[in-house]
Amino acid sequence: MLLLPACSLLPEEEPATPRSVAAEPLSPAQASQIYVEKGVHYLEAGQYDVALKDLEKATELDDDNSEACNALGVLYQQIDRPDEADRHFRKAIGLNPDNYGARNNYGRFLCKTGHAEEAFEQFRAVYGTRLYGQPWLPLTNAGLCAQSVGRMAEAERFLRRALEANPRFPPALLAMARLSRDMGQLLAARGFLERALSAAGSTAEALLLGIEIEMALGNRQAAAGYMATLTTRFPDATELMQARQRFGG
Repeated sequence: MLLLPACSLLPEEEPATPRSVAAEPLSPAQASQIYVEKGVHYLEAGQYDVALKDLEKATELDDDNSEACNALGVLYQQIDRPDEADRHFRKAIGLNPDNYGARNNYGRFLCKTGHAEEAFEQFRAVYGTRLYGQPWLPLTNAGLCAQSVGRMAEAERFLRRALEANPRFPPALLAMARLSRDMGQLLAARGFLERALSAAGSTAEALLLGIEIEMALGNRQAAAGYMATLTTRFPDATELMQARQRFGG
């Protein structure tokens, strides 16, 4: 659930400029943003070395580019350099306290590195403002964070708030399915999973969860259906290996 700059990854090609009219040169800030967009594109593609070069170039052109620092934070988190990630997230927020994407990403980072209370502060800053139009994102992340530290009731409250804001948000539906399963509420878990599958289609993660829920309910036929779909659609997925190890098939 990365919340990177909300822009196209690569700028669309502009119509050719007539020879008689000279194109205006880009300002450093404009050029910096183009490098951010390119860097995000390569980051999402997993080409971290290229992404790093583009994002570093973005900061060279404009050291005050909060989005460049946000993307660098995500990149350094991905390549397991937490000190650098922390520094860049902090800089992104320092440059622009209203960079809610950076706050959301920093909250996820803090939770994964064992700083849940600080993470909740960042999430609260995002879902607590009317200036941010997608409150279900930080609410879902807050729910996942609470669940990861064993605060199940709090996790449920966050996730239900996320679904009140966006009833078809697949990550929140899947998280509620897993949370309900963990709390022994198997029929509720089945319902949330079915809603997630309806909203986003099948993923290996969701299908494995479906097998787990149906086996717990004693419905081997439904579990076999999930297993068949997992085998057909995701033959190389680690989830299929896990399902076979645990349930056979």
